[in-house]
Amino acid sequence: MSLIESMFSGMRMLASDVSGSAGAYDDFWYEPIGGRNSAAGIRVSPETSKKLGVVIACASSRGKTIAMLPFKVRRDLRGGGSKVIANHPVWRLIAKRPNSFQTPYDFRLMLNAHVDLRGNGYAEKVGNVQGYPEQLLPMHPDRVRVDVIPKTGRLIYIYNDPLLNKERRLVQEEVFHLRDWSDNGYTGQSRITMGLDPFGVALARQDYMSRWFKNDARTGIVFAGGDFKDDEAKEKWVEKMRAGGTGANRGRPMWTPKGMTVSQMGVTPVDSQLIEGKKVSDQEICSIMGEYPHVIGIDAGKAATYASVEQFNIMRAQNVVHPMVIMWEQAVQRDLLLDDAEYSHLSMAALMRGDNATRFAGYATAIEHGWLSPDDVRELEDLNPIADGAGKVYWRLAALLPLKQIEAPAKPEPAAGDESDDDDAPEDGAGGDSDPKAMNPTKRAQFEMLALSQAERCVRRETAEVRKMIDRRAAGSEVAEFYTKHAAWIAEIFHLNAKISLEVRSACDDRGQQLAMHLADEDDEFLAAAQVWVEQIAATEPRKLAKLAVEGI
Repeated sequence: MSLIESMFSGMRMLASDVSGSAGAYDDFWYEPIGGRNSAAGIRVSPETSKKLGVVIACASSRGKTIAMLPFKVRRDLRGGGSKVIANHPVWRLIAKRPNSFQTPYDFRLMLNAHVDLRGNGYAEKVGNVQGYPEQLLPMHPDRVRVDVIPKTGRLIYIYNDPLLNKERRLVQEEVFHLRDWSDNGYTGQSRITMGLDPFGVALARQDYMSRWFKNDARTGIVFAGGDFKDDEAKEKWVEKMRAGGTGANRGRPMWTPKGMTVSQMGVTPVDSQLIEGKKVSDQEICSIMGEYPHVIGIDAGKAATYASVEQFNIMRAQNVVHPMVIMWEQAVQRDLLLDDAEYSHLSMAALMRGDNATRFAGYATAIEHGWLSPDDVRELEDLNPIADGAGKVYWRLAALLPLKQIEAPAKPEPAAGDESDDDDAPEDGAGGDSDPKAMNPTKRAQFEMLALSQAERCVRRETAEVRKMIDRRAAGSEVAEFYTKHAAWIAEIFHLNAKISLEVRSACDDRGQQLAMHLADEDDEFLAAAQVWVEQIAATEPRKLAKLAVEGI
């Protein structure tokens, strides 16, 4: 390369790096309109890439996930914590009505797809109410050019408005801008452009297979010999064969000149690994687009199974959805919110809820440790609060009493007749009102809470032994023997009367039969179902046992 060529090459690179738009001497202006040619010879652009089903599925899956997440604006409190700001102007824009013709779902889906396919999502801020915009009008990225003011470093958005049919210049404060991975800090890069050749190979393969099916899904035919008057006659016959044997005319009989032999090539798309190549190509495009293959229905082999799909969904929430959430939250913070004490929040709680048994077990743990109240849990489940504010009380695991009562316990009132010299009174101080039937509901609940720790101990012993039996696929006789001894042990621990002991024995027999059914299941997925059953026991049985224990005193 000569010295002059090196200088111009450096100028072109500098102009492209410093500005968000292509420089005057950039190759962009000399390339075909509507994309770039890949090594496979196929022109690739965001529009042509949408011919690939995997691209549509990835962009749709990612955009729909962002579009459905609840959006709130919160404010930091001086003493710590935060609170939701109801009816905030920005909340109205993102969660209620971004403009006069789009729903929040439409708006978020559209802008997120623009980011995935073109690297940038733009919306013009229109109107002004106390400093906040009244509407966010989306701008197509292909009609926006970003320039940088050299002295200040501020951005100017040059928008070719299709409604006014003219260019408009918008300053930085007039645009809401989402951007993907950026090299210059001003504009994001299109994943389609960065992954040019993988998309080109996929489009070329799809084009070849489409033509193959158009030609009756047959490989090439070779004609040899034949008496033709001249080359023109031969060309006419070839064109006639093409028109009469493909498309809607496929399957019709053909006529060959005298002396011509017809043979079909033996290579098929399966032999040339086109189908297997498509699977690999689809997985590669999923990687470029930032989506897990199993989410959009692509068979990823044994990597994603029924037993592991929950963990894959958690990985997706952490590695795919969370980065998009951060992109949106920080763009809202920068372009829409005015107060630094306010921040936006897209809640991912709905994606992490899991199955009912796991979710309810988590709620029980949160309530027992005092960091969620029953009303907090009911709100997460879209239920109304408990009447009279009873659900706002926070409890603690020790005895599940209100925190205020634990910090300053009430002194017991002297019982009537304490000064009497009744020699028949029990030495442990338990009076006649210790009978559960004579207890008021509050005292009964306190007794149940005190019995809960022993009940949890019993259930932990049971679930630990059940997991061992599942691992070794124990016989039905071993299961029955364990539950017989386990029922007797519970009766001894709680000093149960005969009636309640019989109820405990019956419950243990039922669980023994359920476990035996799981162990007898020959299905490969029996382990997952058995583990879910064990988790349900761990989550629900301690409270039931504590209640029975109080009744059986």
